[in-house]
Amino acid sequence: MHTEWSLKRSNEMTNQMINIGRLIKRADVSLTRQMNDFARQNGLTGNQMNIIDYLSRQEDMAADQKAIENEFNIRRSTTTIILQRMEKRSLIQRIIDPHDRRRRQVQLTSNARQLVPIVHNYISDQEKRLTDRFSTDELTTVARVLQYIEEAD
Repeated sequence: MHTEWSLKRSNEMTNQMINIGRLIKRADVSLTRQMNDFARQNGLTGNQMNIIDYLSRQEDMAADQKAIENEFNIRRSTTTIILQRMEKRSLIQRIIDPHDRRRRQVQLTSNARQLVPIVHNYISDQEKRLTDRFSTDELTTVARVLQYIEEAD
């Protein structure tokens, strides 16, 4: 059934002008919904999962707020709200930057560190599910298109 729908959609797209923006938006909504559904099972949001993943890959599992804003292309006010909620749930703590004592960093707590394997496994499984059906050349083309769109911002 899914294959029939995919073929039908594929044929419709070749018969009509492809609206890349709409396809990207629909894919984004779908991926966000899937991540939020999974995150909810662990008492998190998708944004919190992404931040846990990002921080877990940084030196000392810490980064400053500006780095988080840049990584996810989100506004300072949005980042502040997400981080305040994570701090309230004891997922992050604010520490003094070891390289610049005037600055503060956000660091994962032991509570969040326990969630890291769950977060990594989910993201890895999703990435595999998304990419398994395509060749390296196809994935390279998709990545180039998406990077172009991001840079045109």
